[in-house]
Amino acid sequence: MDRRQFLSGSAGLVAANSLSGPIGSALAQPKASQIVVMTWGGQWGDALKASSDVIFEQETGVKVVQDRGSTPDQRITKVKLSVNNQQYDIIQLVDLMAQLGLEQGALQPLNLDSPRLPNLRKVPKRFFTGSWVALNYSPLGIVYNTKLKNPPKSFADLWKPEFKGRIALPEISHSIGSYIIPIGAMAAGKSPSDEKAGFEMLKKMVDQQPMFIKDTDSIMNSLRNEDALVGLLYKAQTYTLQGWGGTVDWVWPSEGAIAYASGAGIAKGTKNLELAETYLNTLLDPRFQKVIAERFNYAGSNPDTEAVLTPELQKRVHMSEDDFKRLVELDPVMMMTKRAEWTDRWNRAVSGG
Repeated sequence: MDRRQFLSGSAGLVAANSLSGPIGSALAQPKASQIVVMTWGGQWGDALKASSDVIFEQETGVKVVQDRGSTPDQRITKVKLSVNNQQYDIIQLVDLMAQLGLEQGALQPLNLDSPRLPNLRKVPKRFFTGSWVALNYSPLGIVYNTKLKNPPKSFADLWKPEFKGRIALPEISHSIGSYIIPIGAMAAGKSPSDEKAGFEMLKKMVDQQPMFIKDTDSIMNSLRNEDALVGLLYKAQTYTLQGWGGTVDWVWPSEGAIAYASGAGIAKGTKNLELAETYLNTLLDPRFQKVIAERFNYAGSNPDTEAVLTPELQKRVHMSEDDFKRLVELDPVMMMTKRAEWTDRWNRAVSGG
């Protein structure tokens, strides 16, 4: 029996057994014993393990293995190198990195008509690129210690002398490490795409002796411990930091907060497409997105999620259409095209080279 005959026979079994819906369809196919999800470690990976992974495993009988050991760049490279014998199934990336994943051939086109992706069809178009979909979102702005007499009101304020040595910023390997370039340009009164102005401001920021930090949890800890007094952070994570006892608050910068979303796609060449679609649908399920809202104060991309939240959480995560219009949208194509060059220039600027 060749592969075509086998698949045809499998389709007949599906009809004969009247299996329907995303889970039933996945179970009807010969399935692997596990799928591999490339994600972040720390609290985020733990949240997935306790929610989406559990839901998926209970409904399919297939184990979820997390690959937490790679940066977003490394995830894309690993998927790309494995495309002819793919070892991965789901790859999680932030919005701008999704553009790089697409350009590098790491992302499988998502099928809106798939019976295993009913939640994908509910997601607003602003959160869907064709090969990547946002799971959660929050505006990126400025977090500050509430003990400050004159807290920052703009990105430009981060360059004030009184904050020297007490600024927490993501280093270049972080998912949003390159954002300091468009933020610097905006602080200088220029367009966020003005890289010349952005790098001039980066050099001035280096003189401010900021703490360039590798991961978000460590950025938050530096603010909780008051090693840092100001920094870049998502509004959602400021609530989390307050829950840790941090004396912090968040401000929408006068230049505009930056749009940020974290999401996922299916690894190009996955051997387990139907299971990968089923897992992706689980990530878009209000049951999972409710957990993410409760743990991290992120808004879920599925519009049905907000209705299952408490009134307090709804207040924290809600964004109106006017709020969306106030967001600064960065140019993903330009930033990904320039990523290698910007990384080199960032390293030289920070090292004083």
